[in-house]
Amino acid sequence: MSKNKHNHGAAKSGTKSEKELSKITKSVGVPLLRVKNDFESYGLNEWGRRYHKPPSDWEQKTKTGKQRKYISDGFIPLSNNKGIIIEQKHSDKHGTTEEKVAYDLLKIEKGVYGNKYKLWYIFTGEVISDIEVYKEFEKEAKNKGLPVKIIWGFDNYKKELLKLKGGK
Repeated sequence: MSKNKHNHGAAKSGTKSEKELSKITKSVGVPLLRVKNDFESYGLNEWGRRYHKPPSDWEQKTKTGKQRKYISDGFIPLSNNKGIIIEQKHSDKHGTTEEKVAYDLLKIEKGVYGNKYKLWYIFTGEVISDIEVYKEFEKEAKNKGLPVKIIWGFDNYKKELLKLKGGK
């Protein structure tokens, strides 16, 4: 992804924040699978962990009839065939990323991520505490009892990872 030319700031910001997420995860000693080779090295299929199918009633196919897929930002494999799907939204300024979370809420409601693995939704960036849509996302997810853990900021993400490792 970083080899591609980015035509807007959000792509650059996203790449930078994904690297930070990976760096934090690695620093705690927890694997974060993000690309095909990562999944292969753990003997895991990407479907249901990295790739997710739209609900059947959305009828999302490509022009050639291939199945469309959603791609999560990462997957943390845990013991006993468990794991955590990682979705990250990063905002250093206001923009279209804010609008995408309403669609993501619908994806969670419709079961796109399934129920086999936990789902962590991580908000990072300088302006996250100012973004009302993110606060509404958390409120709606809680009110609807959706299976998602919402984490605010890199520091809180690291704390959650340390809990996984049995630390404080």
